[in-house]
Amino acid sequence: MTKQYYNTIALSILLIGLTLTSCGGSGNTAQNGTQNNNTEEEITVNVDFEAYGLTKDFLAKYDTLKIADFGDLIQSFPSPVEVSAIIKDSKVKYDHNYLFNTQISQNFETTYKKSLGLGVYCADLGYLNVYDQTGDVLEYLVTIRKLTDDLKLGQFFDFAALKRIATNNNNLDSLLILSTMSYYKMDAYLRNNDRANVSALMVTGVWTESLYLASKVYLEKENKRMRDHIASQKYILDELMAILIHYMGNNLNYVKLVSAFKELAKAYEPVVIEVIEGEDKTEEIDGHSVTTQGSNTIINVSNEQMIQICKAVETLRKKIAEAL
Repeated sequence: MTKQYYNTIALSILLIGLTLTSCGGSGNTAQNGTQNNNTEEEITVNVDFEAYGLTKDFLAKYDTLKIADFGDLIQSFPSPVEVSAIIKDSKVKYDHNYLFNTQISQNFETTYKKSLGLGVYCADLGYLNVYDQTGDVLEYLVTIRKLTDDLKLGQFFDFAALKRIATNNNNLDSLLILSTMSYYKMDAYLRNNDRANVSALMVTGVWTESLYLASKVYLEKENKRMRDHIASQKYILDELMAILIHYMGNNLNYVKLVSAFKELAKAYEPVVIEVIEGEDKTEEIDGHSVTTQGSNTIINVSNEQMIQICKAVETLRKKIAEAL
């Protein structure tokens, strides 16, 4: 790995610290019809869930996770930088047209839009950094700063230092220190202020935009590593839907979002992921004993199924753009 790659990861950690593991706050499921979102502008109505394709059986399928499990789920999500590294390895040229327009953020008037949009921009930032697009990085940092300020999270970031470090690849240690401090402070803040739903929306934005970028690259240049990455998101999708349903209540924004994700889940149905257990292997590396798990994951998905998944991802991204 290059120093630039690790520098990119560190920057992403600082910004994706916004997604955190703080979905461990309290909330209520769709079944009881209430919510605890702490957002004064949310659209809460008497929703006909079945009109959006959300039947009782469907909702019950995702109503099994405990609140304490949410932190582990968030940690299992791939970071935007991880996805961006796969994109760069695909040898596909940088394309600014893939990114979400920063000007749209001026129309984010609700906490829902700001939280979801912030996640989208963080994913785009990972893509920008891995291609060393310094000029655009600064533009997205400005947008992210405004959104974090609006969400009352800006106090956790020294954006002047971040801007300086982001354009200087020789300050990795300083960037890591900033990222670690920001992570723990923000995590504690969100937990103590019952705002875990904000983190859930940020994670949704990050995951969706990262998957969208991956799918655009795959359609341009098919390769096994990208195919396996996209197909493997089947289980992450189920976990994310469970989180969103947990916070949905009678909130129409969440209902529409879950309905849109349900359509993507349909495209993923043919994907078969098989884990074959094997013996662990232990070897000495630089004087240390390193054990590698012997399990092997086999992903079965056809080219036609992959195309359908990528198209469904693009449709989901369009719906999120329309919602913002």
